[in-house]
Amino acid sequence: MKKISFQLFPFLLALLFVFPILKENWSSIIVILICLNAIVYKIAAKDFTWPKRTTLLLTIPFWLVTFRSLFSNHWSESATHIQHALFFLILPLFFFFIPKEHFTKQKFDLYIKVLKYTCLAIGIIYVVSFFMNYSVSEFFIVFQNVSSFRNYVYFDFTLFKIHPTYYTTLLVFCTAHSFDLVLQQKKYSQFLFVVAFMLISIMLLTRLNIVLLILTLTLMVFFRSKLKLKQMLLLSGGILGLTVVISLLTPGIKHRFVELYHSYDVKPQNVAYDSTNIRRAIFDCSVAISKENFWFGVGFENLQDELNTCYKDNYDSSFYDGHNYMTHNYFFYILVSGGIFCLAVFLFYLFTILRIAWKSNNFLFKVFLINVMVIWFIEDYLYRHYGILYFNLLLICFIRYTENQTLVTEAESKKVTA
Repeated sequence: MKKISFQLFPFLLALLFVFPILKENWSSIIVILICLNAIVYKIAAKDFTWPKRTTLLLTIPFWLVTFRSLFSNHWSESATHIQHALFFLILPLFFFFIPKEHFTKQKFDLYIKVLKYTCLAIGIIYVVSFFMNYSVSEFFIVFQNVSSFRNYVYFDFTLFKIHPTYYTTLLVFCTAHSFDLVLQQKKYSQFLFVVAFMLISIMLLTRLNIVLLILTLTLMVFFRSKLKLKQMLLLSGGILGLTVVISLLTPGIKHRFVELYHSYDVKPQNVAYDSTNIRRAIFDCSVAISKENFWFGVGFENLQDELNTCYKDNYDSSFYDGHNYMTHNYFFYILVSGGIFCLAVFLFYLFTILRIAWKSNNFLFKVFLINVMVIWFIEDYLYRHYGILYFNLLLICFIRYTENQTLVTEAESKKVTA
C-alpha cells in the first residue's frame, strides 16, 4: 500500500496542474484524492509527525475567516466564506505530508510544464472557438471599450470558465518561466510560449497583467541574462516593439487604457458605467465602510449587503443589480470584513511568505508572489476558486522545492568539508 500510494503522488499532482481547464468541482475532487492519498501514505509509512511551524503559519487566512465568523449573525453566508477559505487549510496541511521526493527539480519542472501546456491549450481553444462562431470582420468590433473576442470569452464561452484576469495571471508566471529558460539555458523553442502567451494576454485586454507581463520580461533581460549591455538594449527594445505591433493589431486595447483616463473620476450614472468607474465606486465604498467599522469590521457574512447599500445610497446607477461586486481588493476584503486586527494578522502572514521567498533565492518564486500580490489590489483573488487554488498550490510547491534544494546544498557542502 505504501509503494502504491507513493507512486500515485506524481500522477495526481501533475493532474492537479491542469486545473485552469477544469471545472471547479473536478479540481476540488483531485485535491481531495491527493489528501486521501497523503493520509494513506502516512499511515502505511507509520509516519505520525506533526506539521511544522511554517505549515501552520500558512493556514492563517483560513483561521482569520473562521474566527471572525464565530461572531456571525448569518451562518449560512458565513459558511460560504469559510468554504472559500478552505484551501488555506487543506493544501498547506496535507501537501506537507507528501514525501519530499515529489518536489525535486525534475518533478517541479514537470508540474510547471503541465501548467504551461494547459494554458497554451486554453488560448488555442479560445481563438479556434471564437472564429468557429464569428467572422474575421467581427473580431475587430469594439463595443463599450471591449472587443468582441474578450466579450466572447467572458460571457459566451462555456466549455470552461476561468476569468481572463485569473487566466492571464497564470500566463505572466508561465511566460517568465519560458523566458528564463531562453535566457539561462538557451532553449530558444521556449520563445514560442513567450509570444503565444503575450498575444493571448493582449487579446484578452487584461490591462494590469499586460503591464506586469511586459515589465517582467524587460526586467528579466537586465537581471537574468548574461548579455552585454548593447544586446540587452536590443532585446528589451525587441520585446517592446513586439508588444506595440501586437497591440496595434489587437482591437480594443487602446480603448481599454484610454478608459482609465476618462472614467476614473466619473461616477457610474444610469447605464453609463464601465470596469474603471465601477472599480472606483467599489474602492470608495470599501474605504467608507472600513472607516465606520475600523476595529472589528462588518463581518464576512454582512460584507456584500453593506457594499450594496453603499452602492445604492451613493450612485444613481444599476451597475450592481444582478451582479455581486465585492471589494475587488483582498486587503479590503479582510479589513472591511474583519477589521484592523484581522488585517494586521494577514499582513504578518504576508510578511512570512515574503521572507520565505526572499530567502529561497528563487527568481520565479519571487515573480509568482509579486504578480499575485499586485492582483490582490484589483481582485478578490484569494476568495475565488482559481485564484486561491493557484496561489496555494504554487506557494507550497515552491516552498517544498526550496527545502529540497537546501538539503541538496547542505549535503554537497558536507561532502566538500569531509
